[in-house]
Amino acid sequence: CHICVYTLLITDNDQGIAGGTSEEELSNCGDQVEAAESEETSGAGGRAIDQELKDMLLQKYSGYLSSLRKEFLKKRKKGKLPKDARTALLDWWNTHYRWPYPTEEEKAKLSEMTGLDQKQINNWFINQRKRHWKPTEEMRFALMEGQ
Repeated sequence: CHICVYTLLITDNDQGIAGGTSEEELSNCGDQVEAAESEETSGAGGRAIDQELKDMLLQKYSGYLSSLRKEFLKKRKKGKLPKDARTALLDWWNTHYRWPYPTEEEKAKLSEMTGLDQKQINNWFINQRKRHWKPTEEMRFALMEGQ
C-alpha cells in the first residue's frame, strides 16, 4: 500500500509531471489506497489487493517510468568517444603537435572521418591541449606577442 504514496510523492515533487495523470485520477488512487488499507491486509486477500494496486499503478505510470529510465540511461552513457574516432583525432594531434589548432576545414574533415559532431571535435581538442600540450618557449612568446 505504500507504493502509491511513494509514487505520489515522486510525481508531486517533479513539478506536476505525472505522465498525463489528472488530479482526479490521483485522488482516485488515494481512495483505492484508503479502501485497501481499510480491508484486512493480512493473508491472501490483502496480498491480492496489494498486487491489484501495484498493477494499476504500473499501468498508470509505466510510460512515465519508462521515460525516466531512458533519461537516466542517456545521462549514464556519457564517456569515451568511439575508439576509431579517438585514433583519428590522436593521429591528427601527433602530426600537428607543435600547433594543435585545426582550422574550420580540418575540423569539418575530422568530423566527417570520425562521425563526431563539431562540438565534440572542439571539446576533444580543448581538453587534449589542456591536459597534454606544452607549448615550446618560442610558441609561448609568439602567443604573448599576439595579444
